Amino acid sequence: MKRSAQLKAQPKRTAFDALAHVTAEISYMLERGVMPWRAPWDHAKALALTPGLPLRSTGAPYRGANVMLLWAAQIAHGYSKRTWLTFRQALELGGHVRKGEKACPVIFYGQAKPKQRDAGDASADDNGDATRSYRFLKLFYVFNVNQIDALPDGFGVETAPVAAEPGAIERWTARAGVQVRIGGSMACYAPVTDFVHMPAHEAFLSEEHWAATLLHESVHFTGHKSRLDRLDGYATDRKSRAREELCAEFGSALLGAMAGLAPFHLEDHASYIASWLELLRDEPRAFLAAGAKAQAAVDWLIAQAGPLPVSCREDATSDVPALPG
Repeated sequence: MKRSAQLKAQPKRTAFDALAHVTAEISYMLERGVMPWRAPWDHAKALALTPGLPLRSTGAPYRGANVMLLWAAQIAHGYSKRTWLTFRQALELGGHVRKGEKACPVIFYGQAKPKQRDAGDASADDNGDATRSYRFLKLFYVFNVNQIDALPDGFGVETAPVAAEPGAIERWTARAGVQVRIGGSMACYAPVTDFVHMPAHEAFLSEEHWAATLLHESVHFTGHKSRLDRLDGYATDRKSRAREELCAEFGSALLGAMAGLAPFHLEDHASYIASWLELLRDEPRAFLAAGAKAQAAVDWLIAQAGPLPVSCREDATSDVPALPG
């Protein structure tokens, strides 16, 4: 699939543009066998010196689908940093975007109320529409610090997260309520019994591989009907399964980035990629939906278990000045 030239030419930042951009970018990479939520740690595919979640100008991490979009841009251009600024933020810091550099679109989710009607029009109040808010999304544009000159000395200093000890991750998932049964040849989550099944540690290439797989299955665990209720049709419907596996991939990638774990590709990733491409063709909103659900799953686990172990938390620089917006 060729990325749409029409999308680049459109000046408006509409919800349709956001949706089209996301679908085109991710499909473009998937068709080439690249999963952007995995590759930033692969030094054969990217030049990232400080792997982890993409960061705003304030040092706060991006969330949801924006993480995947910025990882994809980092892979495509080989950026060595993961901090991103708007054009205005760069100017406010005294920096300037180099001529010819292209911005990366990211998605802004917002909530607003309809505009008030004339005082003489009581229909809105009668129907309760005046107090009803609605959600919207639009594109805005950011540049990687590698694209900007004359930033203050020390701005955007990044520290790669230190890999957490696998046992600490196992204890963290246990605090979230994830019950694990060891044995068998498959790693899976069983909604009927509400157990995560994991092969023995010795069956994995490394302890880190075991921990990364546990995080993937823990995201599935959050989908139980008593928690985030996300697994309806998972066992019987092919597209429902593709949606949920995409969510679990995103969620485990987010957690892995926080934990400093190198990502591990699924052994049958080619079949997963094919199912996700089909899903994106049929449901253009699938990527955004998976990103939102994955972020909700991560938030739920952190709410139950507390922050990830200290050794695996992001250490974004503390001297980055906060900027409005």
